[in-house]
Amino acid sequence: MILEKLTTYLKWEPFKFIINSILLGGLSYLLSDLVFYIFFADNIKNFWLTFTSNDIPFWEIIRATGVSLFIGFGTSWVENNKLISRFARKLHIADKYGEENLYSYFLNSKEVREVYVRDIANNLTFHGEVDSFSENEQISEITLTDVKVYKYDDSSFLYKMPRVFLSRPKNCIFIEVPI
Repeated sequence: MILEKLTTYLKWEPFKFIINSILLGGLSYLLSDLVFYIFFADNIKNFWLTFTSNDIPFWEIIRATGVSLFIGFGTSWVENNKLISRFARKLHIADKYGEENLYSYFLNSKEVREVYVRDIANNLTFHGEVDSFSENEQISEITLTDVKVYKYDDSSFLYKMPRVFLSRPKNCIFIEVPI
């Protein structure tokens, strides 16, 4: 759940959710046992050997839940920084850039901070810093800070505002990065 909440576009189908829950849950138990027995156990009592017991190992569950928080944050960091995709690109294994769509890839680029958002239908141009964004099948959304608004047709300055949220149907706004 942490991984899904902290990544920008990761939404799992039920089957994939179950498989990843089993894998990440197993990893949580494995790492919690490894850390506990290496650093904290005076006598080694292996959870995996007593797994057939009828007793519910609440201490094991609590430890694995604690470890799962770190796994969730770690895997979110790996996903948000596209480390797997970057590694595969460096090895020439894949050409995938790591985002679900090009809109997110473009706006996640480190070079893209200051932008012009052209809203031609409303004859407006917004100039500001990208704060956040999202996109789905119907709409594109973007939040800008330190915004200057201009008329699109003649670029005359209209007003300034600290923050603006734009939500438009897909393909109705155009984003440009100034030189």
